[in-house]
Amino acid sequence: MKYIEKQIGEVGYLLIDLDQKAVERRVIADMDAGVDVYYDRRWEVTDLLTDWLEKNHDVYAGKRVLVLGAGVGAETVVLGRLSKQLFVNDLSPTALELCGEQLVRNEVSDFGVLLGRYEELDLPEVDVIVASFLVYNKETLKAMRAFVREKGCQFILMNENLPDYQKFLTETQHEVIFEAEGAVCVLL
Repeated sequence: MKYIEKQIGEVGYLLIDLDQKAVERRVIADMDAGVDVYYDRRWEVTDLLTDWLEKNHDVYAGKRVLVLGAGVGAETVVLGRLSKQLFVNDLSPTALELCGEQLVRNEVSDFGVLLGRYEELDLPEVDVIVASFLVYNKETLKAMRAFVREKGCQFILMNENLPDYQKFLTETQHEVIFEAEGAVCVLL
């Protein structure tokens, strides 16, 4: 597996090169098998989230963190370095396998893998939940509403500024962390 070095804040990380044909074939095989995932490589705005996380350790350092829809997870390596325990969730077995490989490559060993729809899983108790691009239609809005009401912890939620996400934001108390490239990241 080919990795690229990525400087986030003052720390260097090794991230899987998602432009590899072998990676693309594995992810597309999940899609062909009926797994409801998107193959997008990495969103540019994810760099802003990882930068924010690297500058704001106090939000997650020493805490149990769950990343919903982690994918291969650039943010997971940042979170995993300082969290007490990390849990990664996704619908794609391939994405979670690659995420796990990337975490290990970055010397993060205390993590759990949770395959499936977060709203249907028996999830561990955590202190912080991070979710990127998970509110994009009425179904995902309904799932996130219920999930946020059920969980009594802090959320970092980033999403494209789509109508259903805008509706979610009008219904919740939140602090805007950043807005860029059509996305809004909030702290609930």
